Amino acid sequence: MLIVRLGAFGDIVHTLPLAAALHAAGHEVGWLCEDRWACLLDGSPAIARIHALPRRQLRAGTLRERWAACRKLHAQLLNVHYEVVLDAQGLAKSALCALMSGAPRRYGHAWPRAREGAWLVLQRACPPRAVHVIDQQCALVETLGLAPPSAWRFPLPPWEAERAWARAWLAERGLERAWMCNVGAGWPTKVWPPERWSELLLRCRDRPRLVLWGTASEREVAERVAAASGAALAPPTTIPQLAGLLAQAAVLVSGDTGPLHLAFALGTPAVGLFGPVPAARNGPRGARWRNLQAPGAAWERRERRRVDMAAITVEAVLAAIAEVAA
Repeated sequence: MLIVRLGAFGDIVHTLPLAAALHAAGHEVGWLCEDRWACLLDGSPAIARIHALPRRQLRAGTLRERWAACRKLHAQLLNVHYEVVLDAQGLAKSALCALMSGAPRRYGHAWPRAREGAWLVLQRACPPRAVHVIDQQCALVETLGLAPPSAWRFPLPPWEAERAWARAWLAERGLERAWMCNVGAGWPTKVWPPERWSELLLRCRDRPRLVLWGTASEREVAERVAAASGAALAPPTTIPQLAGLLAQAAVLVSGDTGPLHLAFALGTPAVGLFGPVPAARNGPRGARWRNLQAPGAAWERRERRRVDMAAITVEAVLAAIAEVAA
């Protein structure tokens, strides 16, 4: 059985409970994703094999290089002889990958959860009924005649070396059980203002504090926030190293982005700051997690003025932290 969920960071995490449910039902599970996210799956006890889509080569390579990459991936998929493919993404590109798998049974999401005509290649489609994206993904087991799982399980890799590295790095700096803040996000409209981050960290001076960042553009903001608040700045990390840091946190405060969802999967208490995407759809849920929703246009990716992330106050975040912090 093959899962097709190409990306992105948080979406891969949100689909892991589907893999756990399939594995628990006795299926041998493969996963096709973009190569940059394969580290989230490599070593997972629920996933037998990973097929990595070479994203840069397919986007920037020559026509010959793209064709060679597609042929190689196609041959790799055919060699496994998948019986079922589940398109957990529901886009034209994932539908094409489902066809490339050669699996005789192609299942996935129905419209409007699936877009760009992705449902047209399916023999069986699951109608969208659930609100939360994880429940939507887990509902795909219904196409196999199975009941969706009653609880979410995230079969992440163990990342033992990365966890040991994180414990040592934090201990050397007196940052054990730190309150961690992830200042970036994939969409500009998901980013809490730097001034809010600085004020939050200044008001938490009695706690070890660590500012996390991912991309080069996020580093500039992270450096500014760390300098203004006196908090420590995390080093550049791989995703497994980031997981090691998050696993040691007393609490994470983050926008709606990969590190927030990874912290949830790891069981780390967290406060999620949501803007254009509804927290009811994407947010962590449970006694150890809180989500705060800013007003604004739903699904707006770029126009910051249309999503008022500044409406989430420092006081609201501090109150949420007090409820969940370990």
